[in-house]
This record gives sequence, structure tokens and C-alpha cells, in this order.
Amino acid sequence: MITPKKRGQPDYYLFIIDTDTYAGNFEREICAYITGQIGECGVGEENAKLARQQIPLITAQLEDLVEMVPDKYGCARPVAIFPNPRYGNDGHGNHALLTKKNITQFPWPAYYSVAIFFNQIPNLGLLDIIKERARDIANRGIGNYGIEQTIKIEGFRFLEQYTMFKELNL
Repeated sequence: MITPKKRGQPDYYLFIIDTDTYAGNFEREICAYITGQIGECGVGEENAKLARQQIPLITAQLEDLVEMVPDKYGCARPVAIFPNPRYGNDGHGNHALLTKKNITQFPWPAYYSVAIFFNQIPNLGLLDIIKERARDIANRGIGNYGIEQTIKIEGFRFLEQYTMFKELNL
């Protein structure tokens, strides 16, 4: 279901964690460790419990800021995989760091980033803690279904997401 927002207001704010690895193997786990939030699927419960034990005041604040968004199957989740603009995909499962020479060989997005949904922008103190926890778990190793790996965090971004509708004259 689409929740209407006021005109000109973003649907969500996305905190993006850019990595050097396909994010579909760890996005829910990293979000749970950072925010204490998990989706309806329940993935990341152990990391969410850790977060709630280690930083209870922070997770309480984030509970009001993190937004649950339905994925394409209708499962509400606080996180999704997201394209990292530095990498491309050839459409056959091969990914590469983009260069001037290979950009035409890898024209599709590579989902190497994690997007955590917020209903407003957290204050700078919360953002610093979020970044610190992301770096911590990336260095220790993260993954789901027994696929644990260390990942390199390349950076952080904040985006606004808008949904636009255009009426067609048929």
C-alpha cells in the first residue's frame, strides 16, 4: 500500500552503506546489528538482540526513526539491497568495478550497498553511532545462512526517496 506524503516531502530517507560485496547476503544482519530492527521475515534476530543489549537507548531512539517498508513480496523490512554506483553487472551474474574500458560490458546496477529506511534524518550523534557499528560488524564478519564474510565499507550516503505518478491520457 502506498502511504501518501505531503507534496514535496520524501517517502523515505535512505541511509546507504556502500560496500565492495553483493549485499544480499548480509543486508538484514547488518541492519539488525546497527539499529536493533528486523523485518517480518525475522532474519537478524540475534544481531537485533545484541544491539538492544549493547546500545538500548540508541535502539529505542532508532525504533521511532526506522521505517518498515514492504519488499516486492509484501514482507515489511527496514532495509533493502541497493545499487553501488561504482560497480556494474553484466546481466549474467558477473560484477565488476566500473572503469572507462568496461562500463559498456557491465551496464546494469550491482547491488553492493545496503539501504536502511528512515522516516526522518537521524541527528549527527546517532549517525556517528550507526557508522561505527556498521564498521564494527563489517570488520568482524557478517552474513546469513552460514555465509559469514568480512566486507569493506567504501562509504556512507544519505538519499531522499520520492515516488512520482504521472497520469497518462489514453
